[in-house]
Amino acid sequence: MGCGLAARVHLGRLLTLDGVQVVGCADPDLDAAKALAALVPATGTGPAAIAFADHRDLLKQLTPAALAIFTPHLAHYRPAMDALQADCHLFIEKPLSTNVQEAADIVGLARGRGRKVGVGHQYRLLPSLVEARRRLGSGEIGPLRLVTATLAQDWLATHVGAENSWRFDPKVAGGGILADAGDHLIDALLWSTGQVATDVAAVQNRLESGLDLVTAAAIRLVDGTPVTLAVSGVSPGPLFEINFFGERGKLRATETTLLEQLGDAPAQTVPLAEATESIDGNFIAAVASGAPLCCPAEEALDTVRLLEAIARSAATGQAVRLA
Repeated sequence: MGCGLAARVHLGRLLTLDGVQVVGCADPDLDAAKALAALVPATGTGPAAIAFADHRDLLKQLTPAALAIFTPHLAHYRPAMDALQADCHLFIEKPLSTNVQEAADIVGLARGRGRKVGVGHQYRLLPSLVEARRRLGSGEIGPLRLVTATLAQDWLATHVGAENSWRFDPKVAGGGILADAGDHLIDALLWSTGQVATDVAAVQNRLESGLDLVTAAAIRLVDGTPVTLAVSGVSPGPLFEINFFGERGKLRATETTLLEQLGDAPAQTVPLAEATESIDGNFIAAVASGAPLCCPAEEALDTVRLLEAIARSAATGQAVRLA
């Protein structure tokens, strides 16, 4: 469901996996659905995938085992709930939803139906973050005392164009850079530390439309560790990094590297394993053989909670306590 750029990227990965048959594509823009369906190789007579303008027709006519959702953020909820009612497993491109109530509804219905819901937080598969999480868990830098997390990119330049124009409308996008690229940073922060947030105070610089471009936040994790978060969509160059400061050392994780510094010794580059799994392959393995999901919806809900709390704090000028 949703047949734009993200769907084309994920379709390319799905078509490389054994045992996967893409049977239908749905989009309110029927031409977009037809264009994506045409990319699915035919395996016999007739079209390999059928195009629909309404996901409910797809669910009713094809009864698929799973539905993958790549719509604009605010349009995740309805097809997710309809697919779960049709006993489908779900893959939802991040974020799970744009508000806590909808996200909780999806989690609750999936639990009641016994369906798997994977969320596209593929940064959890980055070797640098996988190794950082392992080293934090084993206490290699000692008890954690501070985390700084930064994301910067020229978001305006990278998202200009007809296909991405929805990202600049708060009524469709449900936020801005924080809810778009920024939620990768937030999910990576929570996942790598193995914690959830309890308190947040934030400020944002917004466009006249209400879309956020710059966010700064102070966050407290459940064990009391303070976090500083900075997300900018007006940077001349990209940056993604999380710094973990422990009593005995420091870790600096980027998308491609991990540096470790213990005591007064010089920082050392940590050797990293090769990535062996895509987020799509992980989802298929979870559905087909019961393998653990990289990012189950229950965990993605924590990211939605923090995203919503940051936006609420910035809008009200008040610190927010997360339930």
